[in-house]
Amino acid sequence: MKKILLACSLLMATAAVSAQSLKGTSLNDRLANNPDSADILGSLSLYQDAFKRKSYVEAIEPWEFVFEKAPLSMVRVYKDGAWMFEKLFSDETDPEKKQEYYEKLMKVYDQRLKYMDKLNEFSTKKDQSSKGGITCRKAYDSYFFNPNPDVSKSYDLFKEGINDTGNDTEGFVLYGFIQLSDARYKYNNDKYREDYINDYMLVTDICGRLLQQANEYETSIQVSEDGDTTIVLAPEAERIIQDYQPPFDQAEALFVASGAADCDALDKIYRPKVEANKTDNNYLQAVLKILSNFECDKSDLYDIAADYSYQINKTPQAAIGKASKCLKANDTNGAIKYFDEAIALTSDNASKGKYAYIVAALLYKKGNTSGCLNYINKTLQYTPSNGSAYLLKASIVARSGSHKDIMATAPYCLAIDICNRAKSADPSCAGRANKAIANYTANLYPKSEGFMAGIKPGTPASTAYGSTTIRFR
Repeated sequence: MKKILLACSLLMATAAVSAQSLKGTSLNDRLANNPDSADILGSLSLYQDAFKRKSYVEAIEPWEFVFEKAPLSMVRVYKDGAWMFEKLFSDETDPEKKQEYYEKLMKVYDQRLKYMDKLNEFSTKKDQSSKGGITCRKAYDSYFFNPNPDVSKSYDLFKEGINDTGNDTEGFVLYGFIQLSDARYKYNNDKYREDYINDYMLVTDICGRLLQQANEYETSIQVSEDGDTTIVLAPEAERIIQDYQPPFDQAEALFVASGAADCDALDKIYRPKVEANKTDNNYLQAVLKILSNFECDKSDLYDIAADYSYQINKTPQAAIGKASKCLKANDTNGAIKYFDEAIALTSDNASKGKYAYIVAALLYKKGNTSGCLNYINKTLQYTPSNGSAYLLKASIVARSGSHKDIMATAPYCLAIDICNRAKSADPSCAGRANKAIANYTANLYPKSEGFMAGIKPGTPASTAYGSTTIRFR
């Protein structure tokens, strides 16, 4: 009878704790109605002392008592438990003990999920957790700390957690997820190819977005006494790069080595699905993005998906698909029409500049100088750092130069000015710019002839494309 009464009192106490709000409560408040409160506080002290000394085996028994008897005592109990069993698992060589530690580790995550809402009530913002965050960590440990990993179960946990956390997914989780997906693909290429492609896109998309955010933080330059310069990143940017550059690089390396994005293989996967989803523009846009990312945008499947997408809704990606189809048919005017449409539809200046430059290059090839210059100006309006656009403009300007007299070389001088502007705006094009400058300089008069004609270096000159100053070779 006493045992029955004790069990009832324990149940009532647990119900009372779970019913009350724990917001702002202290540890003593949360243990106030617990009949084992004295033993819990003692065990808490014992496990924490052993934990600090890294005597994890010694810490297990008192930790388990707190974990079982007071699940709402402290969030730290869950964090310490996960760390402790991961470390014990890693250091253990006995298979049975490793299995035991793994099972205890999974119990930590399961119980934390069970009591998550209540734990969050009294936790600081830093210690609060989400279902997705806990699930992601459980997924990681279920794969890397399991003597006999259940790949399918771990994969599903990863997907569930990452879908919930999105851009807040921790970098190490993404790192582990792409490793698991890669191993899964290697086990059965045909069965898991599509999953692997989608997983690669997911990981690189999340990492890419966050790394782009890192670029938005201000940087500072430190100059040493020797004159050496060092770029110093903002602490926030440094943390993002430290956390998300490794999984991004890992995903890239694994995926390139896998050969999963072979265009023929992508065609086999997506051709029947494009037909089945030809009225689902979200799906079509996803396929177009995949084909484009893996340089399979010259395939007829890309054209088909773009046509279907365009019929449903005019989007930049669909317009580019239509432009691509026109180019294959040597319909330059049709392609330019759709590139113009893509420019109008997108709000991304980088994309606008990219499309405008393609049109400029098409018009240059056709000999339409005025049209080409118009699109070069659009390119530089959207993307002022596009060195290739400057160099294309320099080429057009230089065409109007001649050797009739010194002043007739002004277009060559202006072309050199434009090439120098290209190097300043886009250092990556310096090699091409220097080569062009050498070619244009070869068309200039020597200084001696300038002296004889009474024309000095720096003399102002006008051209059909703008003003410059006379140069000599």
